[in-house]
Amino acid sequence: MKKENKVRNPAIILSLSSRFAKEYHKYLCEFQKIHTIDEIQESKELTVIQRAFWTALIIEIGKLFDTYDGNKEVISLKKMPSFENCTWKKKIDSIHGEAVICKIISTRKTFTAHFSEEDEGVISVTEICDSKLGKLLKDLDQPLAEFNYWLRNQGNESGATKYL
Repeated sequence: MKKENKVRNPAIILSLSSRFAKEYHKYLCEFQKIHTIDEIQESKELTVIQRAFWTALIIEIGKLFDTYDGNKEVISLKKMPSFENCTWKKKIDSIHGEAVICKIISTRKTFTAHFSEEDEGVISVTEICDSKLGKLLKDLDQPLAEFNYWLRNQGNESGATKYL
């Protein structure tokens, strides 16, 4: 029996990743407001909770803006099919270019997958919560909605039907 190759739907995957990133950001920043740095560092439980939200947020941002160029196709906002003068592509490129997103992307593997020998300055919880990351994540709602609409309607003509 031949195994059927299933293809993930980018509209679903990206919407979920965006939702999770917003939730992790919200919880991480609320957690930081409730607890001092000293309280967190002195408590194993608080450290684990903060680290879980922090890591999960960084992973979701990585998924959203992945530009993996290897031999494996990935689903990300940067790899979405688009056409010239596409409004959602311009907005996504603008958000991707923001300093907080760039820092998360450039240091995420050092933080979540392994420790680099060089101290690359992983983005801190304070930097994340003091940044406009929450607004940037909310700003993804419109381009994601436009992409989802395109995928359902015009996507059929462009070969995007494999996702439907």
